[in-house]
Amino acid sequence: MRIFNILQRTRQTKGWIHRNAVMGACVALILAGGIGGYMALADSPKYIAANVTLHTSGAIDKNDLLSGQWGYLPGSKQEDGGLLIKPDSFQIVKQDGSGGQANPPVNEYGTHLENATDFTITAQLADVAATGKAAMQLYGQVPIIADEFRVERKSVRVELDGNNLNVNLWDGSKQTAALTQSLPLATPIAKDARLEVTHAAGKIQISVNGQQVTEIDDSGVFADGFVWFGFDATGSSFKISNLDAKGVGAATFKTADSSTLRVQRKDPNGLQSLAAKKRSNFTVGAAMALPPTVSDASYANAAFGGNFGALTTENAMKWQFIEPQQGVFDFKEGDALVQLAKRHDMKVQGHTLVFGEANPAWVRNLPAGQLEAAMTNHIKKTLTHFKGNVYSWDVVNEPFSDDQWDQFRTNIWYNAMGESYISKAFTTAHDADPGALLFMNEYGIEEDGDRWNAFLALVTKLKAGGVPIDGVGFQSHVYQSSDKIDPAVLRKHIQQLAAIGVKSRVSEMDVYSDDGQSVQASQYSAIFQACLDEPGCISWTTWGISDRYDYFIDDDGSIQQGNDFLWNDKMKPTPAFGAVQKLLQ
Repeated sequence: MRIFNILQRTRQTKGWIHRNAVMGACVALILAGGIGGYMALADSPKYIAANVTLHTSGAIDKNDLLSGQWGYLPGSKQEDGGLLIKPDSFQIVKQDGSGGQANPPVNEYGTHLENATDFTITAQLADVAATGKAAMQLYGQVPIIADEFRVERKSVRVELDGNNLNVNLWDGSKQTAALTQSLPLATPIAKDARLEVTHAAGKIQISVNGQQVTEIDDSGVFADGFVWFGFDATGSSFKISNLDAKGVGAATFKTADSSTLRVQRKDPNGLQSLAAKKRSNFTVGAAMALPPTVSDASYANAAFGGNFGALTTENAMKWQFIEPQQGVFDFKEGDALVQLAKRHDMKVQGHTLVFGEANPAWVRNLPAGQLEAAMTNHIKKTLTHFKGNVYSWDVVNEPFSDDQWDQFRTNIWYNAMGESYISKAFTTAHDADPGALLFMNEYGIEEDGDRWNAFLALVTKLKAGGVPIDGVGFQSHVYQSSDKIDPAVLRKHIQQLAAIGVKSRVSEMDVYSDDGQSVQASQYSAIFQACLDEPGCISWTTWGISDRYDYFIDDDGSIQQGNDFLWNDKMKPTPAFGAVQKLLQ
């Protein structure tokens, strides 16, 4: 299913409540001491030729931020003369396919400011069209991205819109902007513009071409001392030709790319470290998103410090994030996760290629006769781009219905191509990257019954017909008592798949804690043991790491925090972690 979802999903059959976690972006203090007992995230990613100088003390008079790390900012292109910002339509649709919330890009895996108290940031924009919109957004806390919506945390957005300046400020207390202004400019923008944002004495001043347009209360936006950058265009492209930062007074802050994040050396008692001693070919994995891995040091230590040997991508490789417009691909966030995985000797599980959800509007609005060509093109381009860097793929995600458990889900793919969309997707994926393992991912197949019988019949049929399906992902979500998984039944299903030459993996496990942490720990460890003991089960993956990023929307619409993972919201291991660790020891 989806990773890090602030969503409650009601399974109308069997009483399932599909409550997914949100892997957001806590802007916690990044460890900044000497190397000592830590190791840096290694060299700069492949797109970057230069790094920004690290400033650890003293005020900064001026700093050319564009010489830093911008190669992983979605919707951008580094070229001579600056950073080109293109009008890619990054949006997030709801689970039913409706809506299309704007999702402006953030340079999470790159240049940002730390220890930034009072500062001035100046952006020189070139080729700003009078009919387009050019925006810069400065984040004190990077946003939380779910599958169905985006939660804005602390930030201020400055947008040039014709002859107006639009200003929005989010203070972190609610989803909507706490302040919204639309102000006329004294002098119309002809082509170029200089945006200047100054933060001092609890105020934010915004100027355009040297003329102050507004001053607003900062509302604690930059109280944590971080500034992350986002740029986006609407209607037409523009270029950032210069981006400078200036410290005010005794301000001390530093600018650096994500390689300044330190991660503790591999813990020999970490879950992956221990599992490798039990089965050298067995992988412990977790679903991860980019923001916390590069902004939260304690989270990064749990993720990369010996507990996991694989990461499953959250949203970064879903359709609406990498092909927001037909034929317009942007793999930057996926590339960033691949680079992180490489630095820590981790495998990457790509999620997901063909799914009835997370599809941009242009896909949903295509005539049925054009969907097959769009699907095969998307798979070819995606797997060709990541070839050799993604170990395995969820090619088809959740092909069976939420309501009639032994029937196919009537999504756009099924409606256009019938059941054949599944075999076509696998064949196309194999042709594009023969070296990647190809999986079909589904929930509710851990128990006996009609759903499992229909699913096994489908896999058997595909395998017998020569379709290149390598494995099955058991999602293994446990949201309430009735969802509990019998490890003996799971083992039987793994054995049945192995008998027809199909691998298994526990792909998305999380467990509710309403009945106590001992019950939670018992379910985690029992399923882990079942997978570990079966040669046909090659990996076990949790659908998140920490309760710090485990949120969902309750029936009344309020955002609630769950307690479903191996680390709590203070990044301390839960009894479930201890139970899994103990059986490995």
